[in-house]
Amino acid sequence: MNRDAIQDAIIEEFSLYEDWLDKYDYIISLSESLPAIDPAKRTDKYLIEGCQSRVWVAAEMRDGKVFYTADSDAIITKGINALLIRVMN
Repeated sequence: MNRDAIQDAIIEEFSLYEDWLDKYDYIISLSESLPAIDPAKRTDKYLIEGCQSRVWVAAEMRDGKVFYTADSDAIITKGINALLIRVMN
């Protein structure tokens, strides 16, 4: 699936929810689907500075493509990471 199709699917998923609380619940549920980041990458080297939450992002080149992993100590931020990785990977 290409990036535009993934983005369209995410927009469609969010359109199913009319209430913002339901959208937040959906983002929280996405945090559970985020693949675990390598514990060795939960270090200051991979920490995104300036965030109120602690967010770690790592990138790896495989077969000529960049793949991302991420983690956060905040559940909503972790769900947003899941969305970004879904689009970027």
